[in-house]
Amino acid sequence: MTAVLAVAVTVGVLLAVAVWRLGREESPGDAAPPPRATAPRLHTLPLVVAGKRVSAVAAADHAVVYGTEDGGVYTVAAPGGPARITGLDGRVVQLALDPTGRWLAAASARGELAVADTRHPSSPVLRRRLRTDAPLGLTIPADQLAIDSTGSRVAAQTAGIGVYDLHGSGSPHWLALRYECSGADDMAFVGTEFIAAFGSCADVWDASTLRLKRQVFFPSTGFPMVGHDRIVYGTFRHALLLDHRSTSPLPSASAVPGQPRPGVGSIIADKTIGTRRGPIYPMADDGRVTTVLQNARLIFWHPASHRVLGSVPLPFPVVCPSTVKPAPPAQFDSSFSPGHRTLVISARCPPRDSAADNGDDKSTWTYRRWMLTYPSP
Repeated sequence: MTAVLAVAVTVGVLLAVAVWRLGREESPGDAAPPPRATAPRLHTLPLVVAGKRVSAVAAADHAVVYGTEDGGVYTVAAPGGPARITGLDGRVVQLALDPTGRWLAAASARGELAVADTRHPSSPVLRRRLRTDAPLGLTIPADQLAIDSTGSRVAAQTAGIGVYDLHGSGSPHWLALRYECSGADDMAFVGTEFIAAFGSCADVWDASTLRLKRQVFFPSTGFPMVGHDRIVYGTFRHALLLDHRSTSPLPSASAVPGQPRPGVGSIIADKTIGTRRGPIYPMADDGRVTTVLQNARLIFWHPASHRVLGSVPLPFPVVCPSTVKPAPPAQFDSSFSPGHRTLVISARCPPRDSAADNGDDKSTWTYRRWMLTYPSP
């Protein structure tokens, strides 16, 4: 998941956990509280690797992957120094690992895509030019990237979402997006499906045919993340676990051969955390523990027992130091390792004399990055 999350200025304090189900019964085992987990320790990650400023980072199962301003892509495992995987034309802006952790995709600001086999570093690196369906063929850096478990298909969001077949050389397959479901906040290949999650809905495609299977509309507008076999969804008051297998009616769904008649799908929320104020941003989910961010604080939530296991404050301001009024909020994003071993958190602020929406060049921003071992109750 890489999604950019802007933390709102509103300051809130987590007061309590209010858990409820919509249209489901609790199982007897859900009532047993887990032992309280020890809050994981933050490990600060370097801002410079191989002598170059880091521009992108991804969590691998036994290492951290770094992209640099000069286009280098490296893995760093402890102990040990950086091992170069490949180089791209221009600053690395996105990194993504497939669900098995074997295949690594990297995209540059100049529109180059590279895919490497991390288990066989000497294997040739596959390369493509990212295309865009924008007018005049403008180069638009990818702001979302996902790769399937075969390493042969990569989804990249530029002006739209294009799926590239790395075994061919043709144009990408552009996914048809509706107005209310455009500009994905997160996307991933999950089993036999490709899921793109937006602010108010999610689209689910068959990963092999790229045919739209179903569309899910969320209860409100918020911040989605594709979690472990579910979608984690944050609003200004709640965090929800959503079943992406629920459906909402498509205009012509009843005419699609072989598809079940769609249900309204209006009740798809599983659980919620209640807070007094402040938006909640999903950061990671392994199917047991869900991590959200509120006001620069990571909160580890155990949905089965309805409990918060602990929290870790991030040493970064919620509101960026700025001479611009109003001061912009800090931006956070996350990378969860494929095996759910580690979580990497990135935080950034624009220069003091600049607004947060000052274009795509983030090289002059202030960054901090941390890694933590994912908690297990």
